Amino acid sequence: MQSTNSRNRFDKKDSLEIGEHAEGVFILLAVKQGWKISASSNDENIEDHWDYLIEKDDVRFKVEVKSAKRINRTDNESQSDYTWVELRNVRGKIGWLFGKADLIAFEKESSFIFVKRLDLLAVVNKKVNLVAKVNNTKDALYKIYTRAGRKDKLTLLHTSDIEEIKFMEWKKGQR
Repeated sequence: MQSTNSRNRFDKKDSLEIGEHAEGVFILLAVKQGWKISASSNDENIEDHWDYLIEKDDVRFKVEVKSAKRINRTDNESQSDYTWVELRNVRGKIGWLFGKADLIAFEKESSFIFVKRLDLLAVVNKKVNLVAKVNNTKDALYKIYTRAGRKDKLTLLHTSDIEEIKFMEWKKGQR
């Protein structure tokens, strides 16, 4: 059931495993809450940027699942105060913010916070200085961060920005 992700050449630590764990928890929560869930195809995952289709009653959403992230890849632990948003991926193609997901599910310590992708795009357009380029993660808040030798473009938001546009939330450990 879990989507098939592969390690990219820049993942020198455990990012793949962290993402797969988050997706596993997401699947269990979806089923517990009565959602029918199906994984995207490999092309839908990579090109269209959505991981799972969830359906309940007459409602259906394509969801991109994002694990809790470290600020720096070298950090030992993930954190919940800030949230990375991808505008361009490491291949230089559109990032998940511009994909075909209806919802983005951000993993936090005790829950998944869902936001409508278009609402998140509006927040990025409102709060991020899209011409301010930085190359250090400590400067990435509301600016465009690019890693040396890569084609990606990311920005960092306060998690409170995400919580302000919350569409729904699934608590971990909830029945």
